[in-house]
Amino acid sequence: MNSDQIHSADNDAATETQAPDAMRIDPAMTQTLAQASLAAYNDYEGKPFTPPANYRFFARFTGWDDWIGEFGEEERFGLIFKYFGPQQIANRFIVAFRGTDSYSDMLEDAFWEWSTFKPYRNSVSPTPDDVCGGFNGIYATKGGSMSATMQQQIFSLLPENPSEVLITGHSLGGALSQLFTLDISASFPNVRIRTINFASPRVGGQDWKAACDNSGATSRITRVINYYDYVPDFPQMIVDNYVSIGTEFQTAFYGPDWGILDELPRHRLLNLMTVVSHCLWLPSQIWVGNFWDAVKPNYLMKSVAPPDVSKDEIIAKLRELHELEISTRAAESRTIPLIQS
Repeated sequence: MNSDQIHSADNDAATETQAPDAMRIDPAMTQTLAQASLAAYNDYEGKPFTPPANYRFFARFTGWDDWIGEFGEEERFGLIFKYFGPQQIANRFIVAFRGTDSYSDMLEDAFWEWSTFKPYRNSVSPTPDDVCGGFNGIYATKGGSMSATMQQQIFSLLPENPSEVLITGHSLGGALSQLFTLDISASFPNVRIRTINFASPRVGGQDWKAACDNSGATSRITRVINYYDYVPDFPQMIVDNYVSIGTEFQTAFYGPDWGILDELPRHRLLNLMTVVSHCLWLPSQIWVGNFWDAVKPNYLMKSVAPPDVSKDEIIAKLRELHELEISTRAAESRTIPLIQS
């Protein structure tokens, strides 16, 4: 499956689809926003991209990847699409963020120290000073020849009073989509918004969660994840006090012949959407079956029902392994003699 093979349904993606009562996530909207997320990746990579059905490309925006001091890199981080469907609705937009796709992005992903989030307009309560510095840095800072931050670009590109904004992103893009969801909830409180992101890591701590709850952002966010993907649990696996917000839609798939370190196939957007596209219309929205990895088609993937075991138990064990590795490395460093020149 490639990005051109994931399309939204012909009906209006922003309208709740008529589906069985047991469904927990809207199929048409989910596939529409997945297509937009994939388009953002393709745009960064210089590839042609396919807008979601009934939408047209409207604008792109950039962000700043900080390296050290004043050094860094400006990169394309997302696209805005405008609705031109059969329903005559003006000023409906999709804002789509891409995920990690460069070494500069990886540096930002690893910057987990707290920073303070400030909305484009108005204020949020409490002031969240416990937001991941790497994610917030991409969103709210500028460098090099940039004349505006990502935050400033998006709000200047959107009309003053859009009728509706749909928001999405994968991985790092999912984190950025959550920052923007809180931002637009505070800055344009009367605008109808909905966020569905994919494999998003955690963004902040308890003040961040409280600010999202109080602004109404939390109730507008759905996070589509793979139970066996560890990225949605970062940075909590290593750093204390990060929390998840919004509603979680859970799938579960893995490579049966792979080990714990085979993270990328379980995190890949195309693989996630293969599973999601199979399960969306099932009454339980759970699909059990096999499929091939989207990038390495000789690698078999297996989709199963999400286990009953809490992810918190797995996170606790992984943190133990991480702490054991750190202590072992520290012990080894004390036994290695210095080489005298």
